[in-house]
Amino acid sequence: MNKKMISAIITVVFLGISGYYFFQNASGNTDLMLTYIEETNHLTDNYNLLLYEEELIDTEEELVTFTEKVLLPSLDSIIAEAKQYGDSIENDKLKEVHNLHVQALELRLQADQAWLEGAEAEALYVESDTFYEKYESNLNSLARQWGVEIEWEETENEE
Repeated sequence: MNKKMISAIITVVFLGISGYYFFQNASGNTDLMLTYIEETNHLTDNYNLLLYEEELIDTEEELVTFTEKVLLPSLDSIIAEAKQYGDSIENDKLKEVHNLHVQALELRLQADQAWLEGAEAEALYVESDTFYEKYESNLNSLARQWGVEIEWEETENEE
């Protein structure tokens, strides 16, 4: 294959890729994703803050009190806000991804309630984590399709 043919292939591939991202931006998908991330980021931040606060608890008595007085009401609030936000999403693909987030939060709430009642909760915690990981993965994938790269911040909790 000669150099002109290779150059033409690279140009076509580049134009195809840039055209795809232009289409996503022109169709509003890029802006839709950026808006979604901006408007829902506080839900993730609030959830992660709760988990961080929970990790700092030393005794089971404090954990029970925290779960009853702080964690459950806060999760209820986050879930209600996430569901309300989900009702406003018109794009089916984004709504599907968002619903994974809601499911993960609801499973975490069920797990904490089961734990308080003395029931076996481990499977619910694992399922909640699985849904949360699926949410993050699917959100990343959809964002890339729409020309947005999400940079997740990894935080290590230090005492």
